Amino acid sequence: MSSSERPFGVLGLIGLGTMGRNLALNLADHGTPLVVWERDTALASLAREALPETTIWTDGPAELAAALPAPRAILLMVTAGPAVDAVIASLHPALEPGDVILDGGNADARDTARRQAALAGSGIELIGLGVSGGEEGARFGPALMAGGSHEAWARVAPALNAIAARAPDGSPCCDRLGSGAAGHFVKTVHNGIEYAVMQALAETYDLMRHGLGLSPSAIGDVFERWNTGPLQSYLVEIAADVVRTRDADGAPLLDKVVDQAGQKGTGRWASFAALDYGTPAATIAEAVFARAVSAHAEDRRALAAGSPGSISLGLDDLERALRASTLAAFVQGFDLIAAADAAEGWGVDRTAVARVWRAGCILRASLLDRLADAAGQAPDGAMLLHAPDLMSEMQDVLPGLRHAVSAAALAGYAAPAMMSALSWVDGMTRARVPADFLQGLRDRFGAHRFERTDRPGSFHADWSGS
Repeated sequence: MSSSERPFGVLGLIGLGTMGRNLALNLADHGTPLVVWERDTALASLAREALPETTIWTDGPAELAAALPAPRAILLMVTAGPAVDAVIASLHPALEPGDVILDGGNADARDTARRQAALAGSGIELIGLGVSGGEEGARFGPALMAGGSHEAWARVAPALNAIAARAPDGSPCCDRLGSGAAGHFVKTVHNGIEYAVMQALAETYDLMRHGLGLSPSAIGDVFERWNTGPLQSYLVEIAADVVRTRDADGAPLLDKVVDQAGQKGTGRWASFAALDYGTPAATIAEAVFARAVSAHAEDRRALAAGSPGSISLGLDDLERALRASTLAAFVQGFDLIAAADAAEGWGVDRTAVARVWRAGCILRASLLDRLADAAGQAPDGAMLLHAPDLMSEMQDVLPGLRHAVSAAALAGYAAPAMMSALSWVDGMTRARVPADFLQGLRDRFGAHRFERTDRPGSFHADWSGS
């Protein structure tokens, strides 16, 4: 076995912020020796107190590379964007064929593909590594989504499998999901789904708190009960904690939180990708727009014409509405992964994606077992609703979604995740949609031509109305 084929013995790690430091501690706990660098002295000092004395500290990327035995593997946990390019540029002269760089940040898959192309021919490999689970996951078991060559993955897989979360069946939530930028793309879609599910949860809370008049503690009880059924998930679990949390004066803490939600970009990237690949991921995009609406606080205050009223809606219907919206978000995300894979040729197995997400990540949920089964049932690359069991589940919960959307709309509640999910399902399950009319309009004003149902070809008509 050549040096470029052997698993590495020591891992380099650049970037010891919250995620990098906790991954370093996780790696050290599992016996991986570390050579590290952090340019921020405060972060370096914090990490020095926590990492084992055997950790080797260096003064920069080139020095770190020189301190590692070949073949090298170096994990970057730095801010996505120009910082990654700068670190790779500093490392490159000190690296050799067979060395592997792992980018563990939330990188745009297009940047990852560009960096892999720039390294092609040098013998230096770049793995785009999606890391999910937040601070706690990084420390005790994240979900890890890798993209890159089989050869590079084989060398780093033992250490990464060791630190990954474990699914209920004991398998590590860590895998090479495809070639190229597949890992970072799957992580982007993961975050897009996360946006959508969180928005659906927020709408559910809004309807319970203001539409049904439930107290925060009662809403917490509802979320806790739902978490024992088909909605069981990390996000529903922590939703119960969030609504129950009180400030020092005993008042619900949520009532003192500014109603403007931030975002770091991955939801937008997922929405851009849906447009680029022509994939209808409306619920993901609407969740991003909902955060944009929240950011326009001054406009909202000025335009407010009173508060929405009470609604008549059963909790069973509201649970079904949340299930339907969640299911729609996941199916849209998996469809987006399939569309990107078809275009890029990464070779992504959607069953493997569902299995990697079963533990450690923010999206961990019992639904993922059903999605993994659906990925096996549906034709290659087809939307997962083609799987009979998943379509049956959607049909079961769809009436609740209709009732919730109707109640919200009539009372004046904005529910973009739920409403877009319903429109998406209704559009995808209708054999004929009014795009014939759109074709007619386009040909009428711009002679864009149209196709006919009764014979092949491209046509233009006189749409004068006679």
